[in-house]
Amino acid sequence: MALKVYIVEDNSAQRAILEQTITNYQLFSDWEFELACSTGSGDELLEKVDRRNQWNVYFLDINLDEAADLKNGFAVAQEIRKFDPLGFIVFITVRSELSFLTFQYRVQALDFIIKDPNVDIRERVHSCLKTIEQRLDLLTTSQTIKLNTGNEITSFMVDDILYFSSNKGHILSLHTKNNEYLIYQNTLNHLEEQLQDSFIRCHRGFLINQKAIASIAKDYNSLMMDDGATIPVAVRKKRNLKSLQNKLILCS
Repeated sequence: MALKVYIVEDNSAQRAILEQTITNYQLFSDWEFELACSTGSGDELLEKVDRRNQWNVYFLDINLDEAADLKNGFAVAQEIRKFDPLGFIVFITVRSELSFLTFQYRVQALDFIIKDPNVDIRERVHSCLKTIEQRLDLLTTSQTIKLNTGNEITSFMVDDILYFSSNKGHILSLHTKNNEYLIYQNTLNHLEEQLQDSFIRCHRGFLINQKAIASIAKDYNSLMMDDGATIPVAVRKKRNLKSLQNKLILCS
């Protein structure tokens, strides 16, 4: 699962520090952090934010360009909360006296980082990201799966996975709506056992997420996933698929 990170900071030098800090943190994290947007404009962030993503992280400068429609990070945070009630918001400012306003705006911020020349902002950002990881570990222990992606062990949200497919050389492909990952040192049989409550084996080469089925062909020879992929169905699996169709009330 990708935790998408968004930065709104109108000071380009400070923004570059935040970008590098987040990029460096990703190298040592079990979670997949993606720097999705870094900008000096709250309006631009709201245009580019992925509202379908389950977990987003926002680093918001409080004092923004006076010419912008959204002139401060609090206003940006209020807009974010209209579509992302669970996102992690971190405010950044040089004015410590503004911290009390986080309660007034009712945006449930994770932290409030002061731009103090005597404090290494990178340590505070790392601390925030670590706290986010810890909270997600508690929230999603039963909803995540850790898999070997080659150079690291990566955590994926089970609901984000559309399906697994087999490749030559005992390598699997994991498919999400936006990405594809190679999975090593695992088999479809083993994953089928781990994910039996929410995934089904419709074919020897495919393990699919029941929730990600878009439609089932009338002859039950294939089904379509949410990303538009067509998955074949083995003859001996058709009965299981018919039962699943009755359960999901799906029809192509």
